[in-house]
Order: sequence, then structure tokens, then C-alpha cells
Amino acid sequence: MNISDLGVPRRNGELAFDAPWQGRVFALAAAVVEQAFGGDREPFRQQLVKAIAAEPDRPYWESWTAALEALVPVLPLRPAG
Repeated sequence: MNISDLGVPRRNGELAFDAPWQGRVFALAAAVVEQAFGGDREPFRQQLVKAIAAEPDRPYWESWTAALEALVPVLPLRPAG
């Protein structure tokens, strides 16, 4: 996931998280994009756009959570091992 293309909040050039859970959501999204979609961030980006459009006043990182939740039913599952 190329974070420079996602428009994530930054302070002094560093990713900005106001709470630990926000960093975890970001890390989880990055892992899902890499592992489930082979680095293609488009499925996540589409869900994030939908989440923000559905509730424009929702806090930014909560929209990331909503986007991840929307992806769960469509995640390509691979056998363990």
C-alpha cells in the first residue's frame, strides 16, 4: 500500500494517529491490501470512498474501520498453511 497516495493525515511528515486504535486500523488495512489483494489498494479505496460518502461527518479513521468491515464478505480466502 502506497501511503502517499491515500491522503492519510500527517504531522511534520509523519503519519498522524490520535489514538492507538487508529494506527492499528491503518496497519490492518495495509495487511489486508497486501495479503488479500496482492497489493492492489483499489478494493479498499472503493470501500473507503463509499464509507465517507455514506457518512461524511464520521471521523476519518472510523471511515477506515467501516471500509474494512465492508470488505470482510468479499475477502478472498486462502487455506491455512
